[in-house]
Amino acid sequence: MSDAEGGTTRPAGRWVSVRLQHRQVRVDESCCAGECRGECAADLSYDGIVISNYDEGALVSERWIPLGAEPSEEDDEVLIEQLRAAMLWQARRPPETATGE
Repeated sequence: MSDAEGGTTRPAGRWVSVRLQHRQVRVDESCCAGECRGECAADLSYDGIVISNYDEGALVSERWIPLGAEPSEEDDEVLIEQLRAAMLWQARRPPETATGE
């Protein structure tokens, strides 16, 4: 969504963002061998899905779910479960606050 000035406007209330994200991690291979000299390091990169929950524009929670090159049925079930939980959270209304009347 865009506003008149070309910026991004966010919906009011609760909403969920689902997006692909590429992550990169540096691993010290000598530490893996128990030597920990820092002589040999490798960069590992992998894709995943980030599910972010927002309430009135504020980030409430964020979950990252890795995507394997050949996802298993179990991987698919985890993703479906997380997407379902996010959609149910979005649909729930937060408790009303007392007005003190």
